[in-house]
Order: sequence, then C-alpha cells, then structure tokens
Amino acid sequence: MPASETTRFWVGASTIGALGSAARGIRPLDVAADGSARLGEPVDVGTNPMFLAVSAATGVLAIVHEVADGAVSTWTLEGDAVLRFGPPGSTDAADPCHVAFDESGAWAFAANYSGGRLTAHPSAPDVAASAVFSIPFAGSGPNAERQASPHPHQAVVDGARGRLLVPDLGSDRIRVLALGGLPAELPHVETDDIAIHAGAGPRHLVITGDVAIVANELDRTASVIDLIAGRELAAFPVDEHVAARGLGLSAIRLTRAGTVLVGDRDADALVALRFDPVARTLEHAASVPTGGRHPRDLHVTHDEGHALVADQQSDSIAVVRLEDGVPTEIVGTIGTPAPACLARVP
Repeated sequence: MPASETTRFWVGASTIGALGSAARGIRPLDVAADGSARLGEPVDVGTNPMFLAVSAATGVLAIVHEVADGAVSTWTLEGDAVLRFGPPGSTDAADPCHVAFDESGAWAFAANYSGGRLTAHPSAPDVAASAVFSIPFAGSGPNAERQASPHPHQAVVDGARGRLLVPDLGSDRIRVLALGGLPAELPHVETDDIAIHAGAGPRHLVITGDVAIVANELDRTASVIDLIAGRELAAFPVDEHVAARGLGLSAIRLTRAGTVLVGDRDADALVALRFDPVARTLEHAASVPTGGRHPRDLHVTHDEGHALVADQQSDSIAVVRLEDGVPTEIVGTIGTPAPACLARVP
C-alpha cells in the first residue's frame, strides 16, 4: 500500500462501552485508492477519546476525552506511534464531544456538550492543555427532552471572516465567536449568533464560500445559512422516505464535487445531497445503508474515491465507493470497537 496512494485516518473510540464494545484506545487506519484498508493496533491515550483532530499547520493531534470531568490532550504522530506533546488539560466542563484547531495550530477549541460551553486550549510543546478561555452559552429550545439547555456540538473555524462557528443543538443557534482577539481574548457577542428554525437541533456544519450547510440532528433537515447576512435561508429534508427513530442526523462533509454527505442514524445510512451554489438549495441524491448501526462520524479519502462511515454501535467502519461525490456501494467493512471519530491526517 504505497504511501502516495493511501489516506491515513486516526480512529477515535469509546473506551467505556456505552454504545458498542469498549475500545482499548485510538487506532491508525490506512485506506488505499482501491478501498482496501489496513487497521493498526490500538494506542492507549486515556479514557474515552471520542473526537480527534490533526492540525494541518503543525501535525499535532488533539483529543477530547468525553467524560464528566472533560479533558483535552495533545500528541505528536510518528508512524503508528503517538507521543505526548503536552500535559493533558481540563475543560472544566462536562462531556467535550468535538475539537478543532485554529489555522495556526496554536489553539484547540473544544465543544462541551453537557457543560454548555466552548473552551480554548493552548497547543504548544510541554504546555498543559488546560482551558484558557471558557465561554458559557445560555438558551433552550422547544424539545423539552433534548433542548432544556445549551449543547454545543462542534467548533468550525470560519477563516474568511476570522471567527469560530459553534452549532448549539440545545438552543437552535450557531454561536459566533471572534478569533481576532487571541491570545488576549475570545469574545462572544450573543447578537452575532445565527438563529436556526425552532426544534432543528443543529449538530455539525460545513462551510462553502459565504454559505454554511448545517446538519440538524433533531428534525432531520439540512439548513443553508448565509454567512454574510447571518441568517438561515432555508431548510431541506435530508430523506423524506425515512421514518424518524429519535436518533437523527450526525456528521456532515462537503466534497470537492459539491456533494454534501450526511450520516443518517435513523436509517443507518450515508446520505448524499446535491448543493446548488447559485440557487442555494439542496436536493437528495442518494442514500446507501452502511450495513452497520449508528453512524457517528464520516470522512472521505484525499482522492474522494471513498467515504468512511464510523458505525459505533456495530463496532464497524464502512468503506463506501463515491462517484462524483455520490455514494454508490459498500466495498468493505472494517471491524473495530465503538468507532466514534475519523480524523484524517492532512
């Protein structure tokens, strides 16, 4: 499997066995151009390393540990080895579920789902990754069970506008934080936040130009957001033929072909939507069952020949062939305990 023809991912997983079998750590995964894969041995990096990110600027790996006393750790990657970069740090908030680097790689941002806040952590050699900034959110939504309080679910750097976008499932908002003040401050002005329709439950988003496309977990829609005007333009059903089971949508990715890929946990499927950048509309293109259960995360290979879907409950990763960004068939299944994240190495 020549390196030039492979895409490397690091697989984050649950080590506590709440959904799927208990994993023993994170694992390297190499996927070749033909869809064949090699899964490395698990590496122990601490409890419940559920979401990972690799900085394109520095190559450092950041991990959020989704536990009641949330933590962030940073590592360097050398082949299949994972080496400590800095001491782990606390988020001072519960259940961090997503982490992302700024463009310089100097900061890692953690979305703390149960803690209701965004935390910013330094990323530097031998520096503890404890939160330097902790931004609490307020608000709720109409779903009494899922939206009684804020639930930030992701952090996305909007580099063109120098800010951070945080989908908040609990309050039907995209939180907006200005990055220009780092390292001195990370301000949040609530009036800058972008409202999503009530009961949507925004989970993850992708940016294309001046538009964001949001996967709404609770009502199974995808919203198109005008980032200049700061408003939701429209919401489109992801797959009207699927009956809601209360699990909803999960991860979202945008291919170079302009196809939006969404994980559908109600259907245990990978869904493709075609985005029209002129009309700013979304249209259902395909839905391919993964053969597993509970697709938690997804990513694509560098050549976009294949998508990978982490089916946490069934202890499996599906390898799906793509044609012009649209999933066509499952070409392989990789067994690994409770996969929750697929972090692609740049």
